[in-house]
Amino acid sequence: MSKGGNWERDVCKYLSKWIQGSEKPYIFWRGAGSGSVFTKSNLVGERFAGDIYHVREEGKFLTNKFVLECKNGYENVSLDKHLKYNKSDDLKLFWEQVNNDSENVNKYPMLIYKKKGFPVPWLGISLEFYNKIKKHIEGIRFVHLKWNENLLDTYLFNYKEFFDIITPDIIKKIRGCK
Repeated sequence: MSKGGNWERDVCKYLSKWIQGSEKPYIFWRGAGSGSVFTKSNLVGERFAGDIYHVREEGKFLTNKFVLECKNGYENVSLDKHLKYNKSDDLKLFWEQVNNDSENVNKYPMLIYKKKGFPVPWLGISLEFYNKIKKHIEGIRFVHLKWNENLLDTYLFNYKEFFDIITPDIIKKIRGCK
């Protein structure tokens, strides 16, 4: 199994537990080529982008609003590259990818990234979504990345801390997509 596939499965299990308190039954699973859980879910005809999809109705509120892109194990991702305007900035490439995908399906981008050797995964959201939830996250630490280009700002959070504070009900109450 690939390290990316394992990370995507871990994210699916975590998000399922976030909604229902247990990993199973799975509410989310990896994309179309990722195995039988997805192919049995009868989601034919929907427009897909990203790595994580709902396989049960309970998760539709999240995947209807977000493109969830998972990245894992890239050693060279560094906030220093952002500050140096480095051309080989993997974090920027990840954010560009999820932004392009989210534009194509009219959803918010969400990047879930785990750096090799670091215990705390990051979660990236856009300025637009940040503005919709900022009253709920007062006091939580984050990093705001301004790209100085035609790329949406990124707000990076501790992945687990974000989902401890932002509950499914908060996201359900946000009207529409982008």
